[in-house]
Amino acid sequence: MGIVFVQSSFMKNIILLFLVLTNFFSLGQDSACKHKVTSGETLYAISRKYDTELSELKKLNKDLTSQLSLDQEIIVPCNGDLPATVVSTSVITPEEVVPVTDEFNGNFIFHTIVKGETVYSLTNKFGISETQFYTHNPDVKRNGLKVNGVVMLYQKDKTSEDEQLIDKHFLKVKSIGNLNVFNPDSNKLEDSSFVNIAVMLPFQFERNIEFLKKFKDEQEPQLYPKTKIFLELYQGIKMAVDSVVESGLNVQLFVFDTKADTSEIRSIINQPVIQHMDLIIGPGFTNTFVFAANLLRNQSIPMISPFSKKEAVLKGNPFSIRIIPSEKSHFKAIGKYVSENFLDQNIIIATQDSNDRANAKLIQREIIANSLLIDSSDTVIPKITQGIYIPIENLKDSAQNIIILANNKEAFASKIVAKLVPQSSKKVIKLFGLDDLKEYKNIEVDYWDSLNIHISSSNDVKYGYPLADNFIHQYFKKYYSEPSSYAFTGYDFTLIVLNQLLYDRKYAHNKLVGSYFVGGLRDYEFKYNGDNNGISNNSVFVYKYSNFKLIKLND
Repeated sequence: MGIVFVQSSFMKNIILLFLVLTNFFSLGQDSACKHKVTSGETLYAISRKYDTELSELKKLNKDLTSQLSLDQEIIVPCNGDLPATVVSTSVITPEEVVPVTDEFNGNFIFHTIVKGETVYSLTNKFGISETQFYTHNPDVKRNGLKVNGVVMLYQKDKTSEDEQLIDKHFLKVKSIGNLNVFNPDSNKLEDSSFVNIAVMLPFQFERNIEFLKKFKDEQEPQLYPKTKIFLELYQGIKMAVDSVVESGLNVQLFVFDTKADTSEIRSIINQPVIQHMDLIIGPGFTNTFVFAANLLRNQSIPMISPFSKKEAVLKGNPFSIRIIPSEKSHFKAIGKYVSENFLDQNIIIATQDSNDRANAKLIQREIIANSLLIDSSDTVIPKITQGIYIPIENLKDSAQNIIILANNKEAFASKIVAKLVPQSSKKVIKLFGLDDLKEYKNIEVDYWDSLNIHISSSNDVKYGYPLADNFIHQYFKKYYSEPSSYAFTGYDFTLIVLNQLLYDRKYAHNKLVGSYFVGGLRDYEFKYNGDNNGISNNSVFVYKYSNFKLIKLND
């Protein structure tokens, strides 16, 4: 019982820069030649070509690294006949003599291939990705592994300056461990009393080394932005799992860094442990989620897309779950609210161009459909305009003017607002848009009041609600900060889906549909999206701006 989180050093996730010594040895009477690097050529291959040791090449070349570039010139020993690739010769005279004591600072190993070894076994053994492996061994990608062949493998120096930098600034993050290496308990994996959850998110820890170096010692360091987002999501997920485990239930949590790389995702999915998962959270982006879902299409494992609003994450996989309501859900919520409250008013749907027509027609159909149910009088058909110039003659003095924006583009919204504000002193205007409106910097606070701005939103932290308040308290206790919307998202959906899995493993996915769940950040009302497609959360509310705060209008 508990969380299985396979840990090793945090920094095994980090792709370190290859450190080399920059010193010269005295060459005595020997001369040296220049070699021009050809496509796919490695430092090791060059050393074999000139029958010399890597350490000798390092003595001859200042700032030499393993990252060779095409047509790069390096100094090589000049003994006997020169290969055709040598472009010129010269005698090298060192400026100073410093003994070399550590070859490549212990960061790289030159490994001789034995029978039975594969790229997969090598990358797992040394804790590197296939991308990293092929970067240093491009000839293997073209020609494959050969017995007795030599490959270059990365092995991090545990005392490196980069690790010290991470340790100094991010001790709380270090506890996450190596997200790409795991050693599952096979007995627990086979134990049906355990729920197994895989988290596949693009933490991209390797991006933090260079990012951290931008901060001076006196500055407050920050995580690479995408790392921060996905870590906060993970923190919410883990706290939901912790709460379930503390209540006495059996959950195993396996975490993987996808690095936003499809080859990395394929490698993770090919691991046998994935077949034992009851739930997969992620990958985080639309394209990588679709890629993973296609690979797992026949596994019948529920998969949660934590961020995407796109229909693509649901297509062709009935086990896909979309947490974030789509724009379509937002427009339908606005249409429904307007039809329930303003049927007798002047309703105008504003579009920027022909690309918005589908959204406008969706809103229009929603209003028409609800008007037929609500009012037995003539059918209400809202006007659809195009462009930023809403004709003044379309605005009425005798009725409220309900303006609905059919897209969430900031430039369009700002221009519409600028056109409507002068009219707001003469006419009653209510402007409806998506929740992105509240983030637009060009819409002044005063305009929110004068235009009676309404927005659709699925995010609303329920302060005073026990679930939300308890999570905020526990999160602050653990991380010394209030949870972000990402942390709330991870906590909410994990708790909801996990409780369903614990109740009924086989049919949990279907049991989500038709039920209503109240989370600390958003509500969840899952619906099917057609045959052979996944399910999506469609719970969206309408808010109005009043006295410098948003007030929910519909339940």
